[in-house]
Amino acid sequence: MTAPTPVRSWLRAHRDLPARTLSRVVTWFIADRHSDYGVAVMRIATGAFLLGWLLVNLPVASRIWGPGSQYWQPYREILGYDAPFNALQQAGPGLFWLWYLATIALVTAFMLGWRTRIVTPLLFIAYTTLNGQNTPISDGGNYFIRIMLIYLILMDVSRRWSLDARRRARSARPETQTGSVLHNIGLCLVIAQICIVYLEAGLYKVQGTLWQDGTAVYYPLQSVAYGVFPPLADLMTAFALPVVLATYVTVLAQIAFPFLLFHRVTRRIALIVLLGMHLSIAVVMGLPFFSGIMASADAVLVSGATWIAIVTWLRTVVLGNPAARWVAQKGRRLRPPRPSPEGGRSSTEPSAETAGEERVSA
Repeated sequence: MTAPTPVRSWLRAHRDLPARTLSRVVTWFIADRHSDYGVAVMRIATGAFLLGWLLVNLPVASRIWGPGSQYWQPYREILGYDAPFNALQQAGPGLFWLWYLATIALVTAFMLGWRTRIVTPLLFIAYTTLNGQNTPISDGGNYFIRIMLIYLILMDVSRRWSLDARRRARSARPETQTGSVLHNIGLCLVIAQICIVYLEAGLYKVQGTLWQDGTAVYYPLQSVAYGVFPPLADLMTAFALPVVLATYVTVLAQIAFPFLLFHRVTRRIALIVLLGMHLSIAVVMGLPFFSGIMASADAVLVSGATWIAIVTWLRTVVLGNPAARWVAQKGRRLRPPRPSPEGGRSSTEPSAETAGEERVSA
């Protein structure tokens, strides 16, 4: 009788591996809603950038997306936007400004995390309709956030740091497994989209001769179109070695990004490198909206423990400020005491959880 081969022995010892793997996958999808802190940061940051984008363009909004943009109508017909995304194509000033102000209100509610199950799909429709009025002025950030909003419709984006979270804490309503599955599916789609964007961008760059010889970063920094801070750009391109390193590191980080996510250390390195790239694009090239939207999506890849540590540190810094401490104490004194429904302690008295958070922040 021949001895069993190593492969056969391994297969026999791990015959239950497919069942255990399937069980772990199912448990991952139904047991909890993952990356809830990162999704909250993405919601807040994305909402802040969208709100800033709408407010900055408020004086010229009618000429860009409203009745003053009718000269784009032939281009809109080529794009073929169907209802409801073509609602503004023949709109007058009244309907346009109502739509624009409603979009600002939806973005604000989304950022604060108020009724996001309803607000998120409405925001996708409102923002896509507005953006479709003048797509040539859009950049990658506009298109990226439109795709992300589709995935965020599935997700529980207001589980942490939101008005919805405070309302749920008062009602103590249990979470459903269906909601957890939808949330985690949306999270997987967000991460997959991020990987596709970075991988495609890196593969596209590596085909160019300027990226191959290490000089590609030099030209956008020295161009007139993106030259927001010429002295800073001159300082960054004064020596050849930093330009070559920035060029090659950018390409390598984008191509390798999907594969660097499988280990905690390499994932952190990739996120730090890409965050530096986005900050450079935002400051030196004057593209804060694009860089901010991309960086906010990367927040879902940061662990909840890291975000809690960051918020605790920020809270410590703020509470350590004498002016902020005085304002907080003044607010507590002006707040009238309210008895609890059970007749116990007043609502202004700190709960055990709040007291614990204050001790940690101190």
